[in-house]
Amino acid sequence: MDMSNSDGKEAARYHDLDALRAVAMLLGIALHGALSFVPFPWIVQDSEQNSAFGSFFFLVHGFRMPVFFVMSGFFTAMLWRRRGLFSTLKQRFLRVFLPCMVGLVSIVPLNHMAGEFALMQRDTAGSGSGLIALARGGDLQGVEAMLAQGADANSQLEDQSSALHWAAVSNHREIVKALLAGGADINIQSADGGTALHWAAFLGEPETVELLLESGANPKLKNNKGETPLDTALHPWGEEVAGIAGFLVEIMQLDAELAQIEADRPAVITALGGRVPEAFTEVNPETPEEAKAATDAWVMGLFIKDIFGHLWFLWFLCWLVMAFSLYALLATVTRLKSLPGWLILSPLRYVWLLPLTLLPQLVMHSGGEQPGFGPDTSTGWLPFPHLLFYYAVFFFFGAFYHDAKGSGKEIGRRWWISLPLAIFVIFPLGMELSVAPTWSLEVIPEGLHHLCGSAVQVIFAWLMIFGLMGLFRVLCARERRWMRYISDSSYWLYLLHLPLILVAQSLVKDWPLSPFLKFPLVCGSVTLVLLLSYQLFVRYTPIGTFLNGPRKRGIRALSSAG
Repeated sequence: MDMSNSDGKEAARYHDLDALRAVAMLLGIALHGALSFVPFPWIVQDSEQNSAFGSFFFLVHGFRMPVFFVMSGFFTAMLWRRRGLFSTLKQRFLRVFLPCMVGLVSIVPLNHMAGEFALMQRDTAGSGSGLIALARGGDLQGVEAMLAQGADANSQLEDQSSALHWAAVSNHREIVKALLAGGADINIQSADGGTALHWAAFLGEPETVELLLESGANPKLKNNKGETPLDTALHPWGEEVAGIAGFLVEIMQLDAELAQIEADRPAVITALGGRVPEAFTEVNPETPEEAKAATDAWVMGLFIKDIFGHLWFLWFLCWLVMAFSLYALLATVTRLKSLPGWLILSPLRYVWLLPLTLLPQLVMHSGGEQPGFGPDTSTGWLPFPHLLFYYAVFFFFGAFYHDAKGSGKEIGRRWWISLPLAIFVIFPLGMELSVAPTWSLEVIPEGLHHLCGSAVQVIFAWLMIFGLMGLFRVLCARERRWMRYISDSSYWLYLLHLPLILVAQSLVKDWPLSPFLKFPLVCGSVTLVLLLSYQLFVRYTPIGTFLNGPRKRGIRALSSAG
């Protein structure tokens, strides 16, 4: 994301912040590279795992994208002050919006292809996930062939779902029969305690439910919520249940219609031996209530359907740049040059930054119901409002910092205190409060636990941001050719890294090596391949011009990164 002066004259370049922006982006390679070595819901699970990679993931995730958005806000304000609003919007359209749209039809499909490759590689090792993929996709011949070759019909994914779960919820009844004939346990339970009958009762068709019952499924088994399959079918079809069903249909990528699921519920209840409530028989698919539920589910799909994958940050930038244009217009009308320096440059900035960031952080991880450290993720057409607001705080602070920077005062001068404090004190405390609480449950009242954990997370993020700004000012105050090259290539590396990471993880997952050797091997090989591709096929080509602006061989670039 590059930016050049329209008059061709060289502009001052903030080498430290440019390097920090690039490093924040490239840390995404390490972040995704670590996920196969820890039991997270990641498509590749390495045979050698270590909990240290989970801590590494949360550590980086807690500050990486906030750092990136602070830098993005800074360089957006710099571009606006130097060239004006129209030029800023044009540059962001060319370097952010267009790559984002092109990525939807190029990089995102590559991610899906790499995911399919990873699934098949997992099956080659006998894990059975390839069988699950075939069952989920309705490939009866593929399922039969794999069972004939000795594939385990009871193999499970990380969430302990089996091929039978997916065949049942997808209503592939012939595959259900084939799996049962191949030795599948009809009452096998997933991590939430749900059986294939539970899944079919909530989202499937009555014919599938009847088939499972005829084949010996136990209708009295309860999931972790204490619900039988009948209990799940008896939930009144209101906005909440329709919303949950719509959410599951989207994230599970099921070929199902909410209206049909609702229409089938009375027959499902009857098949399970239950009595259909009168309210169920009164619902007409054409009623305003059903139409509203369908509309609500459709709107929810705009938020939860995975559209952008790891390119979501570009889509967020588009929203934030539009918001910035409103600020720029207001600042132009009021002739605002900058906010008071003490609001941005003095420690008093924490007085307003921490509460503003805490508000959306409190909503993260389902309001404390799910363990996690750092921000949520939003990859749909509509960003989650709390998450957009969260990153807007960082983005606009970066913009305000650019305008206040002219005073000569710098942020992060005590980086040698803030970074160790954040990493060795605040981060472990945040993990204790938010991910795996032990002693804190006895010290902090239950009602305050989530509040304290959220507060610690935002303190960690800001300490890391300011500490890294100070550290990079010391390390990268002057231009270094190698760092400049890394900065220029970082956009390309991050955009293309994920499918290569999935492939590399799949290839090494069964090697009898320490994860501390495989992790740098995966990240290093992917980075090397991407750097070579950048030099050979991107830097001086139309692709490089599309992403970063023109580069001339042997001539120092007269640009400043955005």
